[in-house]
Amino acid sequence: MNKSVMIGILGAVVIAVAVVLSGILGDVESPAPPPPAPEQTATPSSEPQPQKLEELVPPSFDVVRVNPEGNAVMAGRAHPKSRVEILDGETVFGTIQADDRGEWVHVPETLLEPGERRLGLRMHVEGRDPMLSEHVVILVVPERSGSSDGALALKVRRDGTGPSEVLQKPGPEDIFGVDAVDYGGGDLSISGHAEAGRAVQLYIDNHFIGRAFADEAGRWRITPNTDVAPGTYTLRADMLNEKAQVIARRELPFQRAELEETNGLEPGSFVVVQPGHSLWRLAERTYGQGLRYHMIFEANQDLIRDPDLIYPGQVFRLPGN
Repeated sequence: MNKSVMIGILGAVVIAVAVVLSGILGDVESPAPPPPAPEQTATPSSEPQPQKLEELVPPSFDVVRVNPEGNAVMAGRAHPKSRVEILDGETVFGTIQADDRGEWVHVPETLLEPGERRLGLRMHVEGRDPMLSEHVVILVVPERSGSSDGALALKVRRDGTGPSEVLQKPGPEDIFGVDAVDYGGGDLSISGHAEAGRAVQLYIDNHFIGRAFADEAGRWRITPNTDVAPGTYTLRADMLNEKAQVIARRELPFQRAELEETNGLEPGSFVVVQPGHSLWRLAERTYGQGLRYHMIFEANQDLIRDPDLIYPGQVFRLPGN
């Protein structure tokens, strides 16, 4: 056998071995690439997260009424399902449960005795500190007699600021009137009652100062955008119908005074009610007790042209002790 034949045979063997190895290796899968590392997820902290406390609805009075016999009804709002205590000074006068809407009503089982009371509210919600009402109601129940004009209920802020609100006033009820002229915080505020939904317009010396609508309870309040300079004026209030026609009118004298004019008040003198004060505050400054403010009212009924105006904005006589 010559060299060329031998080389050809060796070449064929090499090719055959290569083919066989190729077939064998082709059946073996290539190793899969390593799987990607799992994503690192933040593990929740084992420390408890602070919970946001639910905002509480503070307790408030909406209605306080006492009839001549001493029967009373009180109503208001509070946080839904809360327990509400009515306070007579520091004494618990009654306890009620607010409903799902936060409304509460209390009818005392016994007649209210004649005298003066300062009613407040204290609300209890599970897991929270007790909450006092921002307002208190000064309630004066007169002696039971045929000449009684009825009880007086005045809602004022606990801290003595802001305007007052009349919840019940002595005398026969009428459909429209001015109940309060106040200077809580120095801003003039005038409020009263009217038929629910009726428009009310106010004028000082025939100059328009504001318009409001009576709410569902028949109460309205107007705070003029501009201040009223010290001086004597005529306040006029008009109640309008749907055609903007005047269907009821009240006019009364009104005097705006400087703050320093009520310094050094003494029983038996006269005072002009002025910014930052109400009858309650005048009584505190004159007699040392705000609850005696009804003395000023009773002593000045003959000086007030319109019996609806029983609060600041006029000249009043301070009766002696």
